[in-house]
Order: sequence, then structure tokens, then C-alpha cells
Amino acid sequence: MTTPPRPPAPTAECSVVEDVMGILGRAWAGAVLEAMLAGHERFTEISRAVGGATDGVLSTRLKELCARGLAERVVEPGPPTSVRYLLTEAGRDVAPVLAAVRAYGAAHPEVVRADP
Repeated sequence: MTTPPRPPAPTAECSVVEDVMGILGRAWAGAVLEAMLAGHERFTEISRAVGGATDGVLSTRLKELCARGLAERVVEPGPPTSVRYLLTEAGRDVAPVLAAVRAYGAAHPEVVRADP
């Protein structure tokens, strides 16, 4: 019995696309970035702007974006202590990517809204 051949390894370009989509494609990540690009900095502001994400999911996404270097958590001493989330340069550079995704979704609603 022979084993089937392995598919070819992805090219470097495909790997980069997969890596980026793995970050931006996480649940609510794009919406969080959109909210931050619109100027929302505090957790409650981002939560209201995103709408629908639980506090736990939102907290996880913000931690991930900070860990990836797309955002930073800034604690301002109080009283009261306040926390803001600011996009880094790399985070702001995501704006044209999200604009392209929005444009694609608007141009192809049959693909975006299709049941698989």
C-alpha cells in the first residue's frame, strides 16, 4: 500500500497571507481594529462600537492585538486609574487592508453572505 503524495508546501507569499488572516480573521478582531481606527480608545467605547462581542472576547482580542504589536495598553494613573488602548504604527497600517476587505464585501455580498 502506498501513501498518497503530499500536497506541495505553500509558497512564502501564501504563508504570509495565511499568517495575516490568522490574526485579522479571529472573531471580532477586524471590528475591534475598525473601532480603534475610528478613535475609540477605552474598553467601554470599543465595546459599544463593536457591539455584540462579550467582554471576555473583547478583552482577549485586545490582549492579542497588544501582544502582536498592533496596539498598546496605556494605564494612566488616577484617581481614578484609566486604561486606553492605542494603535501602534503597525496597527494603523491595517487601515487600507480593512478598507480593501470592506470594498470586497460591498462588491461581492453574494459571497460574503452565502451559506456554505
